[in-house]
Amino acid sequence: MSKFSIVFFIFILTGCSLFSNERNIVLQNNQGQSIQVKIYNESGDKLAFILHGLASDMNHQAVQSAKQAFLDNGYTIITYDARYSLGESYGNVSDVSLNTFLEDLKTVTNWAKKQPFYHTPFAVTGHSLGGATTILYSHNNKDVSFLIPIAPVTGGKQWENSCMKNMPEFCKQWKEKGYYEYKLNEKTANISYAVVEEAKSYNAEELAKDITAKTLFIIADKDRVIEEKDIQNVANIMKAKIVKISQSSHNFTEKQNQNDLYQAIYDFIK
Repeated sequence: MSKFSIVFFIFILTGCSLFSNERNIVLQNNQGQSIQVKIYNESGDKLAFILHGLASDMNHQAVQSAKQAFLDNGYTIITYDARYSLGESYGNVSDVSLNTFLEDLKTVTNWAKKQPFYHTPFAVTGHSLGGATTILYSHNNKDVSFLIPIAPVTGGKQWENSCMKNMPEFCKQWKEKGYYEYKLNEKTANISYAVVEEAKSYNAEELAKDITAKTLFIIADKDRVIEEKDIQNVANIMKAKIVKISQSSHNFTEKQNQNDLYQAIYDFIK
């Protein structure tokens, strides 16, 4: 094999990481539990943290759409697999809660503050339970410049009411049985109803007046998990911008949904 061929072969093997300018690390929280983190574009002049939702991971399409929008605006991006999720971090989904999500965001942001790429203020965006986490984190927090909750849980009571209204049989069985089995690709998990009950201590409407970050709420117009009116109520209190993604389910599964999500975020932060 020629020298050129060897170099070309190595280039093909490493090309993805060369072009994407990404780095993977594993953090340990104060309990010694692992959190898988990925950093993109460490030479960016702004910083954003992006969170996935319940029983998901950082490869979720909402995370990826948001990531690209921030990258295209020159940001350094941090995504991660929350504990008790379907990614590579510590724990089983059955033990997840809004509080563990919030603890993980604090662990990751506190780590980032010691890194050379750190910039403040920074942006936070999250999908579903991750969106609720960003709202909680942004409350009375001057470090947050942009807040972008994507189809966020606005409170445990609202979440339960939406579930009972839009998926009554499923939700009643989930509550009575105490969990349901969730499948994503080749992964399965038991999602406890305790995550809904624990989230009842959180109400975004009560936090809204103390959030100073420039805020965009993104609504999926075919969402059966989160009621549109619940997001609108919070946005109205904050006088925040709202973008509704047409013909989209809660998880933004269609390519057009993902393109529209990208465009909404890109336009808001440019």
